[in-house]
Formats: sequence, structure tokens, C-alpha cells
Amino acid sequence: MAAEPPGRRVAVAEDSVTDGPRQPVPAATSSPGAFLEGARAVVARVRRELDKRFFSLAPLPGFLVVSAVTIVPIAFGIYLSFTNYQPINPSFRFAGLVNYRQLVHDPQAHQAIWNTLIFAGLGIVIEMTLGVGLALLLARPMRGIGAFRTLYILPLMVAGIASAVAWRALLNTSSGWINYFFSVVGLPQLNWLASTRTAMPSVILADVWSGAPTVAIIVLAGLLVVPKEPVEAARVDGASAFQIFLRITLPALRPVLAFAMIFRLVDLFRQIALFQIVTGGGPGLASTVLNFFVYQSTFVFGELGYGAALAIVLIVLMIVPLTIIFRFARRRA
Repeated sequence: MAAEPPGRRVAVAEDSVTDGPRQPVPAATSSPGAFLEGARAVVARVRRELDKRFFSLAPLPGFLVVSAVTIVPIAFGIYLSFTNYQPINPSFRFAGLVNYRQLVHDPQAHQAIWNTLIFAGLGIVIEMTLGVGLALLLARPMRGIGAFRTLYILPLMVAGIASAVAWRALLNTSSGWINYFFSVVGLPQLNWLASTRTAMPSVILADVWSGAPTVAIIVLAGLLVVPKEPVEAARVDGASAFQIFLRITLPALRPVLAFAMIFRLVDLFRQIALFQIVTGGGPGLASTVLNFFVYQSTFVFGELGYGAALAIVLIVLMIVPLTIIFRFARRRA
């Protein structure tokens, strides 16, 4: 078979390549619009990443401040509670559970814990009851209600030390105004601050004077934003005022009541000015609460290790009711 000339083979190859439809040749460079769109997408992606990093790091300064003023002192207090540290003996050592064993066998600590439970328990019940009642009265539309609301805010504007000094003067046995009015109406004059039966009720009364208006203002703010439609519908259906409060208003106020209870309960547990100024913790230990006992053990008697152990017990006593209140607030009506 004779070989074909080279020129023939090249022509056939060229014809086979050019057979069929021609494919468009892609552009070598993209348009300016597509480039800008890609740049915008990259910028948007980078901005989202920066925003995500910012929102994750923004709470960091606040967390550091809270750690410096709360977490670090609490951790150091827990450490001190396991030592025998005293200011007169700077060389202290780890003492294990010595302070906690002393607390278990200390009748004065037991009395202080019992007084704390009485003060906080009775105080929160009385303040919440009076505060809710005052809030319901202040929420009613009437003439001059703004002046009444301002009047009930006045106790909140008085400093705690000034309030304690004023109540000490009012409850003075010989020159106090309360005994003076008792004598005017023919009632017996009581030794308010020097009797074991009246010392704790006197301090509770002084605290309720400023605590109940606080609860009233918080609950009033909640009452003013409660939806009116369910209340009006219940009235049309013939529900009484007590039924409306129990079935509609009270469930709607659950978060507000929980906040008021937490706010006041923390303040009751950390109260010290009233006891130090009004009664001095006496007579005896009749009005000595745990917070005041921590102050005496730490700064008066110089037992920092034992005082730290008492403070840890106080924190535990606070955590238990606060946890119950949080569960109450989160529970559905």
C-alpha cells in the first residue's frame, strides 16, 4: 500500500478538528462589576467575623471587673477559712476544718444563724405583703396619685446610716417619740432596744420602713404594664377583684415579684448598719445576726480565719432561698 503524502495527512487532521459547531472562547479577563461584587462579599465576610469576635470579647472587661471585686475576694475568703490567720500573727498556716468544727460547736454562732433566719424570714414576708398592698393602692387611678407615689418614695432617699440613727432616737426608752405617743394614749412604755423580746422586732420594724416602699415601687412598675384586656374580660364575666388578682394579676407579676424578693432578701442578709447603730447586737445576742457576728469575729476579735468560715456559711444561707426564688420565677404559671 502506497503511503500518503504528508500534506494529505495534515489536511485531514485539520478537517476533523474543524468539524462540528465552534465552541466560544472564554474571556481572558472578568468584567469590573464582577470584581466589585467579589470584593463586597469578602468585606462582608470579614465584617461578620469581626462582629462575632467583638460580641464574644465585649463582656470581657465587665467580667474582669466583677472577678476583681467579687470572685477573687470570695476565693480568698474560702482559702482563709481553712487557715488560722490572725493579724497579730502574720505567719499563718493551713488549719483544715478547724474553723468549721469550731463553728459547729459555737453556741454564739448558732444563735447568730437563728437570728439571721428570723430577721430575713419575717422581714421578707412583711415587706412583700405590705409592698404588694401599697402597690395595688398606688396603681388605682385617683386624684393626686402622683403626690402619694412621691411620698412613698421618700424613705428610699434616706441613707441607711441616717435611717438607723433616726430609729434609734425614735425607739429611745426615755426620750423617744414612740414611747411618748404611747404614754399619751395610755399604753405602756416599752424598753424597745434593751429587752430581749423587743430588740429584734424593733430592728425589723426599722428595716420594713425602708424595705416595703422599695417593694411597692418595683411591683407598681409591673402593675402599670400588665395587659388590661384580660382584666376587663374577667370583669365582664363577673369575676371578683380578688379572683382577678389571684388568677390574672399575680401570675403576670411572677417575674416582678421574684426580682423584688431577690433584691430585698439580699439586702436583709447583708444588713449590718441597723444592728450596729440601733441595738449593737444586744442585749446579749438577742439581735446579733450572722453578718454582724462576722464583723465582730473578724475586726473586733481579729479571728480572720474563723470570720471567713462564718462568711462562707452566710453565703450558703443566701444561696438556698435565692435558688428557690429563681425556680419560682422560671416556673410557668
